[in-house]
Amino acid sequence: MIDRLDESLDDALAWLQRVGPTGTDESTDERDAGDGGSASDSGTSIPVEAQSDGGRSDTDSGPGKRNGTPADDESGSWKPVDSPTSRTIHGVVHGQDGPYACGEGGLLLHRSGEGWRVLLERGPGVAENTLRSIAATDDGCRLWFAGDSGALGYYDVADGHLSDYSAPMEKTSTWEAIAVTGKTGEERIRVANGSGEVLDCTVADGCPTWGEVVEPGGGSTIPGLTAGPDGFYAVDTSGGAYHEPRAEDSSGNANRHENRNRDGNTNRNDSAESDPRDGEPADTEPTDSEPTDEWTKIGVRNAQVDFQDIWAGEESVFIAGADGIAYRYDPRCENWTPIHVGQGALQAIRSVGPDAVAVANGGRIYEREESIRWTECEVPTEQSLLGLALARSSADVENGLATVSVDIAVGAGGVILERDRRDRSSDRDRSS
Repeated sequence: MIDRLDESLDDALAWLQRVGPTGTDESTDERDAGDGGSASDSGTSIPVEAQSDGGRSDTDSGPGKRNGTPADDESGSWKPVDSPTSRTIHGVVHGQDGPYACGEGGLLLHRSGEGWRVLLERGPGVAENTLRSIAATDDGCRLWFAGDSGALGYYDVADGHLSDYSAPMEKTSTWEAIAVTGKTGEERIRVANGSGEVLDCTVADGCPTWGEVVEPGGGSTIPGLTAGPDGFYAVDTSGGAYHEPRAEDSSGNANRHENRNRDGNTNRNDSAESDPRDGEPADTEPTDSEPTDEWTKIGVRNAQVDFQDIWAGEESVFIAGADGIAYRYDPRCENWTPIHVGQGALQAIRSVGPDAVAVANGGRIYEREESIRWTECEVPTEQSLLGLALARSSADVENGLATVSVDIAVGAGGVILERDRRDRSSDRDRSS
């Protein structure tokens, strides 16, 4: 009798192991998933490793949850935030006291602790000219913006002072892009228009001084400008990329990338007499127009698409183009590499440390993390995204930039998307 009872108990235990536990509460399943335990045959728990890429598992762990975490608490995902406007937002940048954005009809927006609000309704000249580009000084204390009909001005963060410098040098065409480098009060500005012209400006003694208007290329629209560690970069809609080296500082040191050349001199000056391309890198092709003394064409040979934006980081320069194609430039080797990012026309591209992000038409966001592989992020909008700003690094904050740790994408219909980056800032800073 006892032997038969033992056999019955063994059979019952085996049956329970086959069908899995019953009546297990949800919190137990979540803890198991969080500990990385193996899934049972019924699929009630999923190993953490199976979802490490942020994708959804075959079985949900509950409504509004992923990896057993409430959706509202998910970090690293893009979320829509309340926008104070339905107008198109063209550009966004981090300032000293938070992000700023500009857009249709002269809008200037600011994100404070209470959310986004409108600072300007009609632009610096009170003329409702659309502002298409925005950039900040190195300390984030001044925001420069530019747009239609020559609209140009800046906003001082500290005292809320607005200055209108629209139509400088009697230039009233649309400014497509603007770039700024240097601290407030001693910054250098480049602003480009639809005629392929670039106007330089230097601030000294608190007042802007306008320089000459130049054409880096052949007169095609310049939709992208950026200030990198070694000077200004620009792209045009004819597949041209251009570089203006940073001027030597008071100690006589030239820009960082120029110092990397094997002989210690700039490529443009050394090879101007012997190279039929007038000192341009080997990865470029001759241009019909004579290059200016300041700007040099650096590519892109056999460009496959029109360019929309350019960004210069510490080690690489990225160009955003049509058909989901980007280009990466290595200034040290003077080499361009085309990259297939995804679908749609890329409108903006940014990088911080090893991370790079691009936004495109149709509500698409693509991300690269320490790899050549780009992945498409889940995005809660189908509105075209036009502007992008990535969270500052901890080093920037330590240097006085008390801004928020969020990535921001903006676009048509006043859409504003944000992504919390606090959980990843330490890893990115270690890699920077």
